[in-house]
Amino acid sequence: MKESKRNLPPRPAKLPIIGNLHQIQGMIHRCLHELSKKHGPVMHLQLGFVPLVLISSSEAAEEALKTHDIECCTRPNTNAARVFSRNNKNIGLGAYSDEWRELRKVAVREYFSVKKVQSFRYVREEENHLMVKKLRDLALKQSPVDLTKTLFCLAASFVSGQHKGLHKVFTEVDNFLNHMIDDHQNQPQDRSDIVGSLLDMIHNQEQDKSFKLTIDHLKGITQDIFLAGIDTSTITMIWAMAELVNNPRVMKKVQDEIRSCIGIKKERIEEEDLYKLQYLKLVIKETLRLHPAAPLLLPRETMADIKIQGYDIPRKTLLLVSAWSMGRDPKYWKNPEEFNPERFIDCPVDYKGHSFEFLPFGSGRRFCPGMASAIATIELTLLNLLYFFDWKLPEEMKDMNMEESGDVTIVKKVPLELLPVLYH
Repeated sequence: MKESKRNLPPRPAKLPIIGNLHQIQGMIHRCLHELSKKHGPVMHLQLGFVPLVLISSSEAAEEALKTHDIECCTRPNTNAARVFSRNNKNIGLGAYSDEWRELRKVAVREYFSVKKVQSFRYVREEENHLMVKKLRDLALKQSPVDLTKTLFCLAASFVSGQHKGLHKVFTEVDNFLNHMIDDHQNQPQDRSDIVGSLLDMIHNQEQDKSFKLTIDHLKGITQDIFLAGIDTSTITMIWAMAELVNNPRVMKKVQDEIRSCIGIKKERIEEEDLYKLQYLKLVIKETLRLHPAAPLLLPRETMADIKIQGYDIPRKTLLLVSAWSMGRDPKYWKNPEEFNPERFIDCPVDYKGHSFEFLPFGSGRRFCPGMASAIATIELTLLNLLYFFDWKLPEEMKDMNMEESGDVTIVKKVPLELLPVLYH
């Protein structure tokens, strides 16, 4: 069907060759949000020769991610995606295929299932305990803490069980993964963490299986965990702490809940302590609404012609869903720019992919399998930070800079530096 005969979504005026590329400037999610306010919640853009449809309403997202999930569940097959996914051997960027489905099953079973997440609780508890000890020393010295760096190293340690070399993850991913895998292979007696359990699977898998898990698959899964799970968990914790310091009422309320439920003499926090804490969970929900780590869900590509909100979406069109726009839509959220955890009291909306106005982890076949792990990390770490310490801005800092930075994931532009004060 020719474009002139299709009922394509509305779009801004485009230029020859470059299409709408000249209109994508600054923070991409904010730029696209402003364009969608002018052209509608289903908007067509032409990025060079690549057609793209931006979805920024709950109703349109439900059609794309639920009604047409099977037709929209692959990733764009670009050179960059093939390189970064190790030729489709990771979950996040791999194209939809039989191999991808098998790899996802393995990853869920061996790392992302609720049972597996609970089995790694001792790692989370121990690493948080070590973090608290270091923060206690800094608090006694009245030294500010770079929480951005501290929380990244903490989240990374949950995966590898070691601190060495973690600061190189972003620039030397492959070397770091090789180093980590070699360490585990040379110490077969100690494989109690995530990488170890996956190595055991590779060595013990049945020879007659059609799908063979390889070291490249292991690297792909581990890369998913590092560059998606760790990065996004850390970003969420940083934004949560920044919002709490900026909102003393909410900070006091969540700390009062924590300290009254747990008591004031506990030396070490355990995950059982989380079961009593409802307001802390509302704080995390509100952070995910206002600051989704990935404001635009990773792009999908249509595998067939479909219709969304009555518009024709041709095969091989990129689909971008703006979780950021939907999380700030005044149609669903009163005073959407305000940090107000109470909005989730007696509210059935959750982040499990069924409430399409709130999609920090996506939905459908591409729903983030690491949600349970991410939430476990965020909850326990914030609990430790808020139980043992009060937090304030360093003396030379008058206001918190809340500017954003990034593209795929949105971080706090200025590292979060706070002064921990021991709570007695």
